[in-house]
Amino acid sequence: MKKALVAFGLASLLSLGAVEFGIDTAHSQVGFRAKHLLITNINGNFKEFSVVVDYDLKAKKFKRFEGKFLITSINTENEKRDTHLKSADFFDASKYPQGYFKMEKQEGNKLYGMLTLRGISKEVVFEVKTSEVIIHPRNKKEVMAVELSGEINRKDFKVGESTLDAVVSDKIKINADFELIKQ
Repeated sequence: MKKALVAFGLASLLSLGAVEFGIDTAHSQVGFRAKHLLITNINGNFKEFSVVVDYDLKAKKFKRFEGKFLITSINTENEKRDTHLKSADFFDASKYPQGYFKMEKQEGNKLYGMLTLRGISKEVVFEVKTSEVIIHPRNKKEVMAVELSGEINRKDFKVGESTLDAVVSDKIKINADFELIKQ
């Protein structure tokens, strides 16, 4: 999965002026930050994910931004915690092995879309920053960078709902950085 630059779902027709970009997973990350005991920051990420983007180079706007990430690839640098996060107490990875994001629209530097976790889909808003498209000095392909940041409420997705109110913050910060390659 990491090596393949595969389309998320069925390939769609590109919008006029939009160019499809795939992801360079070696130079990308999907991360999160939560508070433990409501005082300490705990950072984590998903090691396995994919993203497909259609980007209008002239308008500098996304026409499509879709991604998925494997819950089973969660990594907080603590195996015991990661096992607990995969359990039914949190993500229930055996029943819901993937999370999804599908953009609905972009307005300015805001990306609106549906995030799906534990089979629950909710609208989310991410701040989005893009770099200019440049030519990679080695492979001569066109590349660009995209940064997403935002915040979700874990309880909206029934993540860690049980008796964890005093242990894990409700608000989870999301941060993702992608290096994208023109297809």
